[in-house]
Amino acid sequence: MKNNRLIIVSYRLPFAFETVNGGTIVKASSGGLVTAMKSLDFSNATEKPVWVGCADFSRRTWEKNKHLVNEDFEYVPVFLDRKIQQDFYNGFSNSVIWPLFHYFTTYVDYQEKDFVAYQKANEAVSETVAQLMKPQDIVWVHDYHFMGLPKLIREKQSDATIGFFLHIPFPSYELIRILPQKCKEYLLTGLLGADLIGFHTNDYNIHFLQSVQINLGVQHKIWKVNYQNRLIQSDAFPVGINYSLYHDSYDNADVVEERAALKKAYKDNKIIFSVDRLDYTKGVMQRLDALEAFFRKYPEWTEKLTFILVVVPSRDEILKYGERKVMIEQAVGRINGKYGTLIWRPIVYRYGSVSFPQLVALYSACDVALITPIRDGMNLVAKEFVASRKDHQGVLILSEMTGAANELSTALHINPLDENDVADKMRIALEMEPEEQARRIAIMQRRLKEYDVKKWATSFVESLLNMHSVQQIEPTPLLKSETNFSLQERYAQARSRLLLLDYDGTLVNYKTKPEQAAPPLEVINVLGRLASRRENYVVIISGRDQQTLDEWLGFLPIDMVAEHGSYIKQQGLWRRDILDDGSWKQIVSPVLIDFVTRCPGSFVEEKSHSLAWHYRSAESETGFVRSRELINTLENLLPYQLRVIDGNCVVEIKSTETDKGKVAKQLSLARPYDFVLAIGDDRTDEDMFSALTLENQYTVKVGPGTTSAAYRVEGVHEVLGLLKDFTSETVPL
Repeated sequence: MKNNRLIIVSYRLPFAFETVNGGTIVKASSGGLVTAMKSLDFSNATEKPVWVGCADFSRRTWEKNKHLVNEDFEYVPVFLDRKIQQDFYNGFSNSVIWPLFHYFTTYVDYQEKDFVAYQKANEAVSETVAQLMKPQDIVWVHDYHFMGLPKLIREKQSDATIGFFLHIPFPSYELIRILPQKCKEYLLTGLLGADLIGFHTNDYNIHFLQSVQINLGVQHKIWKVNYQNRLIQSDAFPVGINYSLYHDSYDNADVVEERAALKKAYKDNKIIFSVDRLDYTKGVMQRLDALEAFFRKYPEWTEKLTFILVVVPSRDEILKYGERKVMIEQAVGRINGKYGTLIWRPIVYRYGSVSFPQLVALYSACDVALITPIRDGMNLVAKEFVASRKDHQGVLILSEMTGAANELSTALHINPLDENDVADKMRIALEMEPEEQARRIAIMQRRLKEYDVKKWATSFVESLLNMHSVQQIEPTPLLKSETNFSLQERYAQARSRLLLLDYDGTLVNYKTKPEQAAPPLEVINVLGRLASRRENYVVIISGRDQQTLDEWLGFLPIDMVAEHGSYIKQQGLWRRDILDDGSWKQIVSPVLIDFVTRCPGSFVEEKSHSLAWHYRSAESETGFVRSRELINTLENLLPYQLRVIDGNCVVEIKSTETDKGKVAKQLSLARPYDFVLAIGDDRTDEDMFSALTLENQYTVKVGPGTTSAAYRVEGVHEVLGLLKDFTSETVPL
């Protein structure tokens, strides 16, 4: 990252102050994020990377002891008001976002004061980051605590390079809809302030993009979103682990000693091991139910198996977590009492942390690792277990609800809520031959070694820098005299010109009813004068049907494209340009009619090869909400050969073969044109803009909104002004 200083933002700083024997010491964190950030190459950076996080200590403690902290980063703590900190972290972050994003909707406890605190905390951190930022800095924001932060930073520094990574799942848009409208908008638009948004899996990415489209009406294409004149990419970056740390630790003396002690303690018994934080998402209770089902179904394993369960304390101050601890301990007692003997306990339970050597020893001594979260963004425990098995032995039973399941394909995958399935997989794992264990472990280790935590961090930063370098630039306003004059000059110098003109919203303003948008005399005169020039080939390229275009413009010496490319008129003759029998309309039409009944003011327009649901005359909020619902319905209903177009107050369904971009490309290649101009206002015209990118091809977006066009005009009046200038006597021909 030459010349790029990295500013990391996470909720916690990578260290903690602890009081030992009356003195203060610093305890460094050893989590995956810390490892990832330290693995990045800062050797060419001119300045030390910065780490910003919320302080869990007082200003006095910081000033007195900050000299004790390592110098890997410049650490900048943010000191929040105690009440804001409480409501921000325990409230909105962990009582709303955490349960909702993990599909525990009944655990969501929304309080207005908590959301306000979340906003204030994000604003406070953004102020700190803005004060620190310098040109060329990279800001990498982490996790659900700061989903509003990218937008806030962007508002303070519009050209900043900002990445965001979500370490938990991103849920279905249906769950996002549970949030109050202002929360949805705050979180989603907050994320869209970034240049790059990262998730663990493609599923999470798809859920995010669907939520943006359904809730904000912002479309996406190939993992990219056009929003507020910026191009934002979202993608999957499955977080890795420090593979060599766990793999090589197998032979460390303290690990060997701990492993030997475990083997001796449990003699000939098979060992199943689980370790998790105390959290309802981790499925610990379901794990215990499955163990009980296992002993019930396979009693021959009594006294031959020990289940070691380590639960690490977490968020004790939140009521749900305290309740979970009591439930786990009651279940452990019940199962030990039911199946245990005077000399054997089926479950060895520990509530507390274990040292690193103890953890690796448990990973490498057990016969089976049982990892069964009900929902988990990734789950690094599963990866750590696989990496630790230098002996190529051991079996991983893994919940299919984890992000890690996508990568660890040779684990035994289970549904954590199906206790009988888990019990059966436990038996399979315990009886698996050593050769099969080795085969499965080797496949998973190859993946983890190739895509470790360093690869994850490096690939994210590289993608972020690449995305920022290709950021969409705001189209140049043609209203500027120098820009307009330059385009006029290029037009005048050309001896062969192609003019591709959209109709509605480009040559004429939108009308409440489509049939009211007949061309005024001014438009007819301009088109006639343009077409009269032998150097010009004028084409109207529209979503209108061929009959309407013929009725309104057929007498002019121009060619026309109807229904976005379904029909093309050249040399006075129409031809159909796609193969489509329209049978799909029998499926789609009833759906559109149903939406008409539920959205007063909307109506359906049928064309030869498309159907359009218009909602311009409907109440604006109702129309928008219904249009999002319709788009989602259609995208899950339609066969692959059909496409849903989210237009300007219209949702249109047509064949995938019908595309303004394809037609524009074909027409532009038909002759060696010196000058190609395409003007349009709608999302359908973006296909045309994307297809015309050569030096002599000029694209113009009419009106506001994100676009791929090189130029922008405010409205129809400026389009007509531009075209009139082309026909002016002052333009040399």
